[in-house]
Amino acid sequence: MVQWAAWVLLAVLGTVILKTLAFLFVPLAIALLLVYVLGIPLDFLGRFKVPNFLRIILVVFVGIMFLYLFGRLVAANIKEFHEQLPVFEEKFWSYGQSLLVLAGMSAAEATEMYASFLASFTQADFKPIGAIVQRMSGSFFSFLGDTMWVLLFLIFLMAEREGFPRRVLRSLGRENSEPVLEALGRINKSVQHYLGLKTAISALTGFLVSVVLMLFGIHFALLWGVLAFALNFIPNIGSLISVAPPVAITLFQTGSITKTLVVAGVLISIQMVVGNVVEPKVMGQGLNLSPLVVLLSLLFWGWMWGIPGMLLSVPLTAAIKIGMEQLDSTRPVARLMADK
Repeated sequence: MVQWAAWVLLAVLGTVILKTLAFLFVPLAIALLLVYVLGIPLDFLGRFKVPNFLRIILVVFVGIMFLYLFGRLVAANIKEFHEQLPVFEEKFWSYGQSLLVLAGMSAAEATEMYASFLASFTQADFKPIGAIVQRMSGSFFSFLGDTMWVLLFLIFLMAEREGFPRRVLRSLGRENSEPVLEALGRINKSVQHYLGLKTAISALTGFLVSVVLMLFGIHFALLWGVLAFALNFIPNIGSLISVAPPVAITLFQTGSITKTLVVAGVLISIQMVVGNVVEPKVMGQGLNLSPLVVLLSLLFWGWMWGIPGMLLSVPLTAAIKIGMEQLDSTRPVARLMADK
C-alpha cells in the first residue's frame, strides 16, 4: 500500500513539474521525437561510414531547407486565403440569411444574437477577434524562441545519440546497465518504428487530400493537405477535424450542396481507408496501446501541453508503458495499458 502511495505521489509531482515547466519540456520532447524521425536517415548514412558530425550537419541542413521551401508554399496559400476571407464572409452571411428565413428569424434578431454572443466573450475577459490576431502576430518572437530551443536540443541530442549507451555502460557497469539499455532499446525501436511509419502514412494522407481537392478545383488545396498531414498525428479526432475546413471552403466557393457532399464523402473515405485499412496493415501491432489508453492519453497530454501534447501523446505514453514493463511493481499497470 505504501509503495502504491509513493507511486501516486511521484506521478502527481511529475505532472506538476511537467506542466509548470512546459516551456522547457515541450521543445525538449519535440526535439527528442525529431531525433527518432531523423535517426532513420542518420542510420542510413552510417552504413556508408559517414562521420557522425557530418551526418548531423547534412540531415539538419536538408531538413531545414525542406521546411523552408515547403513553408514558402504554405505561406503563399495562407496569404491568398487571408485575401479571400472577405469573400467567404460575405457568402457566409448570404447562406446564413437563407437559413434564418427557414428558422423564421429576421436579420436584425440574428445580429442582436451575434452581438450578445460576442458580449459574453468580452465579459469572460476574452479578446475580440482582431486583438487575438494581433496577439498571435505579436507572439512571433515567442514561436521563434521555441524553434531555437527545439533546434538547440535537437543538435545536442543527435550528437549524444551514439555515445549515450557507452556512458551508461561505464556508469552502471555491464550487469546493471543491461536492463536499462534493453528498455531504452525497446523504446527507441518502438517509437522510431511508429514515428517513421506514421510520418509516411500522414504524408500519404496529405498528398491524397491535396490531389483530390485540386481535381475538384478547390482553393488552397496544398494548405488543406498540410493540415491533414499535421492533424493525422493526433489520434482519433485529428483526421476528422482536418475534413471540416476544406468542406466548408467547398461550400463557400461553389455554393453547391451536391459538390460539397461529394467532396466531404471522398475526404472521409480517404481518412477511413488510410486509418482503418492501410495504417493497421503497415503498422502491424504498432505500440500495443489500448484504444481507451490512447484516448485518455490524448486528453491528459492535451490538458498538459495543449496541441503539442496531443501530437506527442501516443509516443510519450508508449515510452512510459515500456518503462513500466521493466519494474515488477508497475508491470501489471503496463499490461492493463496494452491492447493485446
